[in-house]
Amino acid sequence: MDNIKKLMPYWFFVFTIGFGWFILAPIVPELSKHLSANLSSILLILSAYGYTMAIIGLIAGLLSAKFTMKITLYLAMVLSVLGLFARSFSSNYIEFLIFSLLAASAYPLALAPVGSIAESMDKNKSATIAGLSIGFLFLGMSFGSLIGPYIYLSFSLFGTLILPAIIAVIASLWLAMYLPKYPKKYKGKSLKGVFKKGMIKNWYIGLAMASISILFGGIASTALGFHFSAIFALKLSGLLSGLEFLGSALGALILPFIFERSHFIKTGTVISGSMAFLFSIILLFSLVYTNISSLIILSFFVFGFFGNAFWVMALNSIINYVNDPAKAGFATSMYSVATNVGVAIIPVFIGAEFATMGTAIYGIIPSVLIVLIAFALSPVILSKRKALKLNEADLD
Repeated sequence: MDNIKKLMPYWFFVFTIGFGWFILAPIVPELSKHLSANLSSILLILSAYGYTMAIIGLIAGLLSAKFTMKITLYLAMVLSVLGLFARSFSSNYIEFLIFSLLAASAYPLALAPVGSIAESMDKNKSATIAGLSIGFLFLGMSFGSLIGPYIYLSFSLFGTLILPAIIAVIASLWLAMYLPKYPKKYKGKSLKGVFKKGMIKNWYIGLAMASISILFGGIASTALGFHFSAIFALKLSGLLSGLEFLGSALGALILPFIFERSHFIKTGTVISGSMAFLFSIILLFSLVYTNISSLIILSFFVFGFFGNAFWVMALNSIINYVNDPAKAGFATSMYSVATNVGVAIIPVFIGAEFATMGTAIYGIIPSVLIVLIAFALSPVILSKRKALKLNEADLD
C-alpha cells in the first residue's frame, strides 16, 4: 500500500504527458489550417514524442541507473511544464514544433527508466507496475483524444493547448512532494552486459505496436472525412482515438496483472499479439472503406486493448534479461528507444498515404505486415521462468 501511495503521483504525471500529447490528435485538420501546414507536417508533431524517446531515451536510462530515477523525473517535470506552456503561445509551425519537442522530452525522461521503478518498488510485481505506468500514459492519451474536440469547440485552439499545461503544473507539484521517498539503493551500478541479442525481438514488437497505434490515432480524422461531414468527423475521430487509447490503458492495466498473477505470461503474450493483428486488419478496412461507425468504434477499442497489453508484455520480458533494478531501467530505456524509432518514422511516412481513399491501400498493406511480423515473434520472446536460469548463469 505504501508503494501505491508513492506511485500515484508518478502515474498522474505520466497521465498528463499522454493527455498533452494526444489532445492534438482529433484537431489535426484544425492545426493544419492554423499553422498553414500539410497533414504530414502535423503528424510529425504527433510523432515528436517518438523522436525524443529515440534521442533521449538512452540518456534517461543512463541517468536513472547512475544517479537514480529521481533526476530524470525532476527534469521531466520542468521540460513538460515549460514546453506545454510555450506551445500554447506559438504563432507559427516552427515555434509550435520546437516547443512540442521540448514538452515531448518529458516522455523519455519519465517513461524510459520504468524498469527501474518497477523492479525497485516490487520486483515480484514488475509486470503489474510496468503495466500500470504505461496504462496511465495511455489513459491520458485517451482522455486527451476524447475531450479534445469539445474543448476546441468550446474554448478554441488556445484553450485546447493551455489545459494540458495547467494540469502538468498540478501533477509536477504533487510528484515533487513524493520524489524524496523514492528508492535509491540501486544507483551507481555497472551497466556492463545489459544488452542481449534476444532483446531485438522485443524491440521489434514494441516498435510495431507503438508506431501503428500512433498511426491509427493520427489518421482517424482524415480518413473519417472520406465518409462524414467535417464536424462529425472531428467529434468521431476524438472518440475513436480516445477509445483506442482507453482500450490501451485498460489492456495495460488489466492483462499484465492477470497474466502475471495466473502464471500465464507466455500464452497471454501470444493471445494479445494475435488479437492485435486481427483487429488491425478490421480497423483499417472499416475505417477507410466503410461508414459503419459501430464497427469502426469497436475495432479501435479492441485493437488498443490487446495491442498495448502486447507492448507491455514485450517490455516486461526485457526486464527478464537482467538481474538488478539499475540494469532493468537501462534495459527498458533501450526498449523504449528502439520502439519509438518506429513512432518517429512510420506514422509520418505511412500516414501520408491515407490522405485520399485512392492511396490508402498503400498505407494499409505495410501497416498489416508490420503487425503480422510482431505477432509471429510473440511465441519466442523470453519468459520469466527461462529468465531465472539466464540470470543465474550471468551471475555465475
